[in-house]
Amino acid sequence: MSAVAIGLVLLSAFFHALRSMFTKESGDKQIFLWLYSVIALLFMVPIFFYFLQRVGIANPTAYAWCAGSGFVHFLYWLFMTSAYKEGDLSHVYPIMRSSPALILVIAVALLGEQVSAQGVAGILLVAAGVYIINMKQISAYELLAPFRSITNDRSTQFAFLTLIAVAVYSIVDKMAVDYIHPVLFSFLHIFCGMCYYTPYILFTKKTEAISKEWRSGTARIIMAGIIGIVGYSLILIAFTIERVSYIVGLRQLSIVFAVLLGGHILKEKHQGIRVSGALIIFAGGFLISLAR
Repeated sequence: MSAVAIGLVLLSAFFHALRSMFTKESGDKQIFLWLYSVIALLFMVPIFFYFLQRVGIANPTAYAWCAGSGFVHFLYWLFMTSAYKEGDLSHVYPIMRSSPALILVIAVALLGEQVSAQGVAGILLVAAGVYIINMKQISAYELLAPFRSITNDRSTQFAFLTLIAVAVYSIVDKMAVDYIHPVLFSFLHIFCGMCYYTPYILFTKKTEAISKEWRSGTARIIMAGIIGIVGYSLILIAFTIERVSYIVGLRQLSIVFAVLLGGHILKEKHQGIRVSGALIIFAGGFLISLAR
C-alpha cells in the first residue's frame, strides 16, 4: 500500500474521530450535529452543481435511493447523538463503527453471499473487540458485564441501534451509487436526511437553544462541517490510488483514534481495556475488508 494512500486514510480516520469528539463535547448534541451538517451542505453546494453540470442524473430512480438513504441517516443521527449523550466516546464509538462485521453477516444471511475463513475470523475478532469494550476490567464478574449492558445500559443500546443504522445505510448507499455519481450522491443523501432532520430540530428545540449552541461552539461547528467534507474527499482520492478493500480496512483506525481521544482529551476511564478492544475491532475490520 502506497505511503500517500496510507497518509490520506489516516488523516481521514482522524478527522472522523475528531468530529465525533467535538459532538461528544457539545452541549445539545442533536443541535450541534444539525448545525455542522448545514455548514457541510453549504460548502458542498458548488461541488454538487459542478458535478451535476458535468455528469448529471440520468436515472430518476436515483432520487428515491437518495431519499431512502436520507431517512436512514436521519435515524442514524438520532441514535448516534443519543449514544454520545448517554455514554463515553471511547465506549460507544467502537461499537458504532463495527459495521463491517454486521454488513458481512447480513450479506451472508439475506443475500446468500459466501464468506471465507478470513471473513469469519474478522467477524469473530470484531465481536470479541465489541465484547471487551463493554468490560471495565478482566475479571470473572466482568465477563457477564456486556450482557448486562445490552439490557440495562442506554448508551450501549443506542450504540447498537447506531451500528444497525450504519449497516443499513451502507448497503443502501452501495446500491444507490449504481444509479448516481458518488459525489452527487454524497450531497443529495445528506440533503435528504436534513429534510427529515430539520423539521425534527425545529419542532423539538427552542430557538434560544439553537442560538446558544451556535454561540458557544461556533468554531467547532464550522470545523466539524469542514473536516467532514475534507475527510470524505481524502477517501475518494485514496480510492483512486489504492485498492478499495485496503482503504476501507485501514479507515477502521478511526476507532483507535476515538478511544485515544476519549482517554487523553476527555479523560474517560478504562482506557487500557478499551484500547485493547479497539485494536481487536480494527484487526477484525481489516480482515473483513481483505476477505471481500
